[in-house]
Amino acid sequence: MTQNYFVYMPENRVSAAWGCTAISIGYTEIAPHSNYPPSRHPDDHHFSWSRGRILQAYQIVLISSGRGKLEFGSGRRQVTINAGTIFLLFPGVWHRFAPDVQSGWTEHWIECRGNAFDFALDSGLVSTERPNYSASPEAIGTFATIHGLAQQDPLANQLVVSTLGLQLLALLCKPDDMAADASARLIDRARMILMERYGSNQPVQDVAAELGVSYPYFRKLFRQQTGMSAKTYQMTVRIKRARDFLVNTDKSVKEIAGLLGFHSAFHFSSQFKEIVGLAPSEFRSRSRG
Repeated sequence: MTQNYFVYMPENRVSAAWGCTAISIGYTEIAPHSNYPPSRHPDDHHFSWSRGRILQAYQIVLISSGRGKLEFGSGRRQVTINAGTIFLLFPGVWHRFAPDVQSGWTEHWIECRGNAFDFALDSGLVSTERPNYSASPEAIGTFATIHGLAQQDPLANQLVVSTLGLQLLALLCKPDDMAADASARLIDRARMILMERYGSNQPVQDVAAELGVSYPYFRKLFRQQTGMSAKTYQMTVRIKRARDFLVNTDKSVKEIAGLLGFHSAFHFSSQFKEIVGLAPSEFRSRSRG
């Protein structure tokens, strides 16, 4: 059974390289009618209800039992937090939270810095306007693993714990309704087909038919999920493969054009130059030094 604890860890250049460094982890059981928050954290993390708090990192908080409330943002929007809820705190965003006096609660947290979280925020995968989520069994299990590693040796396990912070972020970014999840899976499958068949002249309309959806629906959904058309994605995949061939093989431009399904070396070269900014032969020459 997990005991109350918290640990703070330094920045780590290795974990920063993959976009997430865990810098704080903890677990606290708050009994009913207890003072909150417990006065045992560093000054930059401690807060009073009247003043609230602003962190300089992201914090993922799981409430596994009890209930309470969270207030956040300049408008001090309030949401109810029940058992089985995760909420995400953002750097630079004012917040305060507390358990219900009658119930108390059990809180688990991991605090992280890194560009993976920044990217998720900038891309709209997470939002300061919607910080609360239903905790999946996978997320609850991930927190259990984090606690075990942190209580064993937090510094020795910091790199692994940081990857688990990324795992929690990935779980928060997953669509939480079945329709959105099905749509994402369909487009992921389409992307895989286009990647696997980079040398084919197969029209993207055929991919839609293979997946059992109409082309207008497929075209709209693909753009929603990826930010580009399926045809543009197909060409991007082919040009990426062309770059690999040019750098890592001695195949001629004509041979590469054939392997990638272009009608001619001229067509391939013009498409390559339009996207990369260099003719294939010039790209090869520069890449090889």
